[in-house]
Amino acid sequence: MAILAAIFWSTGGLFSRLITVDGWTLLFWRSAFSAGFMLLFVKFGLREPLSGIPGRLTPSAWLVASMSSAAMVAFIFALRNTTVANVAVIHAGAPLLVAALSWLWLRDRPPSTTLMAGVAVIVGTTFTVGASAFSGGGFFGDLLALIMTLLMAVMAIAIRRQDRFPLAEVLILSNLLCALAVLPLASPLAVAPKDLGWLASFGLVQMTLGFLTFGLSLRYLPARDAALIGAVETPLAPIWVWLAFHEVPAQSTVLGGSIVLGSVLLFLVGSARGPERQSAVSG
Repeated sequence: MAILAAIFWSTGGLFSRLITVDGWTLLFWRSAFSAGFMLLFVKFGLREPLSGIPGRLTPSAWLVASMSSAAMVAFIFALRNTTVANVAVIHAGAPLLVAALSWLWLRDRPPSTTLMAGVAVIVGTTFTVGASAFSGGGFFGDLLALIMTLLMAVMAIAIRRQDRFPLAEVLILSNLLCALAVLPLASPLAVAPKDLGWLASFGLVQMTLGFLTFGLSLRYLPARDAALIGAVETPLAPIWVWLAFHEVPAQSTVLGGSIVLGSVLLFLVGSARGPERQSAVSG
């Protein structure tokens, strides 16, 4: 599920480039469409009454929804102020943040392989952000991407803490909060039909399917591991944009992304061998 979430999330930069409306209008329609899709999922997929949604929204659910709304805004304007590759590489730093927060908050000490992979991810991220800071290009977007990454890490821990977290309900609430917050700055009626179609696809693929699959993965994996596997979004996001718009990543971004991807692959190989070693010892 974490791999699927990474694939769905990696389309964010592509949709952002395909849609020509301003950032506030994009946020409004993407959130509105995602909320609508999630309402359909609750009604027909989970077969639960929509009238019961408010009762399932705990104080922690409201907190996560608020952070999610803020992360949505930071993500879109990060994409509008730096390259897709930079946003993807910076977001790949989430695993180390999740591992550190899990250790401090849940007393869940990460294994050495996760720590080593997380450190490698941060090294790769540093190459990317450092290059932007020194060149003066895209630093504001990089900063927004860092804020979004921190919010996502805290959200992952909060979701993992509860056995039956109301994920679908929180996604509906976060999208509604975001749509209402940006409405005064948006121009929802000044959207071409073509853009409206892309906005609907954006809301379905990147938002709805991405968050659902990531949330489901947290039921079966530690938050740090799900976030680390999700870092495969890093090389995918710039690939979609490069294929569609020939937006070539900077050399520093390619280097940082290579470090991130390599660390994730090593983590996956180590995780796969871990159970085999345990079985051998048990036998």
